[in-house]
Amino acid sequence: MEMDLMQAKLAVIEAGKKLVETGLIARTWGNVSCRINDKEFVITPSGRSYESLTPDEIVTVKIEDLSYEGEIKPSSEKGVHAAAYRLRPEVNFVIHTHQVNASVVSALGQDMPVDSAMHASVLGSKVPLAAYGLPGTKKLKMGVATAIEQNPASKAVIMAHHGAVCMGADSNEAFFVAQTLEDACHVFIIKKHNELKKIKKPICYSSVRKDDRLLISGDDGSDFETPVSKELDRRDFGVAAMHRDIYLARPEINAILNAATPDILAAQDKCRKLRPLLDDFAQIAGVNVKKAKKEKAAKALNGRNAVFVKGGGVLCCGTDMYEANAIRMVVEKNCQAYLAACSFGVTNYINTLESFLMRFVYVKKYSKQKNQ
Repeated sequence: MEMDLMQAKLAVIEAGKKLVETGLIARTWGNVSCRINDKEFVITPSGRSYESLTPDEIVTVKIEDLSYEGEIKPSSEKGVHAAAYRLRPEVNFVIHTHQVNASVVSALGQDMPVDSAMHASVLGSKVPLAAYGLPGTKKLKMGVATAIEQNPASKAVIMAHHGAVCMGADSNEAFFVAQTLEDACHVFIIKKHNELKKIKKPICYSSVRKDDRLLISGDDGSDFETPVSKELDRRDFGVAAMHRDIYLARPEINAILNAATPDILAAQDKCRKLRPLLDDFAQIAGVNVKKAKKEKAAKALNGRNAVFVKGGGVLCCGTDMYEANAIRMVVEKNCQAYLAACSFGVTNYINTLESFLMRFVYVKKYSKQKNQ
């Protein structure tokens, strides 16, 4: 295959936007590539928004040695894409997703059998699980390469504790593989997943900090405002005092999103503290999410971006509401992975040291990008 360079770059940009629109990825997570010829492919850059990508930001990478030209760095998972092109001559388009159901299955520690004839016609009789490796490492690349090589009938690979790699002859087929994989993973999980406990959903209060004012909104339609610096009555420690304490303890936080979906409430009720089953949880939320009473929430957030509040779901804290929502997404996905793991009788948590390392690298790298 020989593809025009500009045509390939535009195809990657279009696919990146489609991934965000379909919910297969969010923010800058995941990556997309397109083969140009037998020696090169183009891929999305590292840490840039899909919605605003331009052709000049799409990087050309050599399949053989992963070399590239220019100052823009390609995705750290370029080695995974190169392995797919090297081992599968028929593959011309690759997407790496953090889609929810495949990510949940990625924490179960096993290949996923595909029972449905319709799903099997696209994915093969099973979807292999690649051995775990930290993001961007040679170990991760080798694990995916081995899974691709040993399972020639499968167009998808699930990356342990991470997400999925979906391959196709073109963008349309790669997307079809990703969507079929998500459906097949849902079927696989639901067969064994216990019914969620019926827990009454609490009223959720989210807030934003504007100058020295704290604007709080409840999902029951209630809204109120108070100064961040106001000393509140500690005998009746409520929502406003809890949010105020967090803002005062963490000056970089300007938005708090309170989420209480059935998965979040069930996981909160079941675990003592939520540990990482997925890489993006360790990076974005922290090495764990603790449970705390309202008056202890700010302290329990130390080094983290989320905390379970007794009887109130999870508080997700970010520099703005966009970031807080991203944290909510990874926390909810990790809750789903935790509940599924409990149903399957396995809890393959990510190693604590590796969780700390991912969190450290993410905070340092992300902070640097925001300050540029």
